[in-house]
Amino acid sequence: MTCEACKHLINIEDLSSPYVIRTCQKCNRKINLREPGEKGRGIKVEKGDQFIMPQGWLQISANPLKSRGALTRHGLEWFAKLIFIQDLPKNSDDLESQLKKNEEFCENYLRKSDIIKDLDLSNPEHFEEIFQRLNSNQASVEWWAFLFTTYNSIVEKAIEENNAKKAAWAMGNAERCRSMCVFKDSLEEVVWMGHSARRIIDAINKWHSNKTNSDEEFWQIVFNENPYVLSQLFSVPVVFIKDKAYVGGMNIDRQDAKFVDYLYTNESSNDALLVEIKTPETKLIGNKYRKGVYKPSNDLSGSIVQVLDYRRELSKNIQTITSGTDHVIDVFNPRCVVIAGNASKELDSELKRKSFELFRTNLRDVEIVTYDELFKKAETLATLFNLKWQSTKT
Repeated sequence: MTCEACKHLINIEDLSSPYVIRTCQKCNRKINLREPGEKGRGIKVEKGDQFIMPQGWLQISANPLKSRGALTRHGLEWFAKLIFIQDLPKNSDDLESQLKKNEEFCENYLRKSDIIKDLDLSNPEHFEEIFQRLNSNQASVEWWAFLFTTYNSIVEKAIEENNAKKAAWAMGNAERCRSMCVFKDSLEEVVWMGHSARRIIDAINKWHSNKTNSDEEFWQIVFNENPYVLSQLFSVPVVFIKDKAYVGGMNIDRQDAKFVDYLYTNESSNDALLVEIKTPETKLIGNKYRKGVYKPSNDLSGSIVQVLDYRRELSKNIQTITSGTDHVIDVFNPRCVVIAGNASKELDSELKRKSFELFRTNLRDVEIVTYDELFKKAETLATLFNLKWQSTKT
């Protein structure tokens, strides 16, 4: 029953995440609520409310993608102790209880495994099949849990046989397997994130060390090895299609084929995106022109005409090019990008900067991005994750 004071409050049905139980002060009705807190953050808790956190909801992991909260540096140290040394036996008399905990630790992984979900761990007739399946999935945490429990069983038998040497050997191996379980479950993705971050730093360092490198193939390799650098060019999600992508132009003698450096598509519209790269040494502006302005360089103008020609060829040959492939590419209004030059180095006066910006901002179908601008975006991305790199002046 509701009263006038609480009739506007409706019980929530989903109790899988935190909520409050509020008791009406007039009719004593208990209502399960999950109201937004101040400015839409968190959950609103009023005086007298009972805050409920469902069992199993709070998840703590070194992997931020698996955790429901953020750990501080001290929190990470606490978590490491929790997963590595929390259950250390205080003396040798605790060994039997420790071995029992080890079994429970392993069963926790094996019983919820999709690899062997149709098999019974307690059935000896299933043991061989369990081994074969896990052995075929040695990259899984379940495989290491299986090895852990196997060595754990050897320890128990060795103790019964009063074989100290065998028990010590098996216990050492068991603990190594347990460490692999912890690594696979809590640390592997975090370590991989670190390696991914390392690649961002390496790309930034390559830029700082090679600002005067005029070898276009060198930069093609850098972008191939670090595709996320080019992805910073686009304000929408994109799909990489191919580098050195054929766009048409080949005649009956198989000559004059045209290849754009990089071909992407817009993930939502499938519209083509063409990227043509030059080098940081490509000149952006040419000689001074009348009325105090600079004209674009021949190299830059040529690059613009070149990528527009690639776009025209792609539009003309799109059906032939994509026939027999899995690629879905549309050519509603293909976007073109030219990566060239080093603005911070070349545009050393207000007049040069003005001339360059007037030119590129008034281009209708081609966007010009300089190398220093492109890698500045990568540096901004690295800064968000507190990554450090060695800036080398050239």
